[in-house]
Amino acid sequence: MLLSSTVTTKGQVLIPALIRSKLNIKPFDRVIFNVYGSKLLAEKAASTEDMFGIVKTKRVLTDRQLETAIKKATEESLSQQL
Repeated sequence: MLLSSTVTTKGQVLIPALIRSKLNIKPFDRVIFNVYGSKLLAEKAASTEDMFGIVKTKRVLTDRQLETAIKKATEESLSQQL
């Protein structure tokens, strides 16, 4: 699938509807960007609900600590996939 979009003066890019639909990207979802040489990889980030249970701890985490732990776990998972 080859689709294109134009970068706005604010650096924003519209994700084409076909791709949003295929990846189930909805408003307010997060997208992860990574650069490999001259290539850009964009993928839907897992939501907090998707990540439920991935962080094992007996202590209560603040929202910020939870987000940090999820981000770290996601990055580690992505680097293992490469």
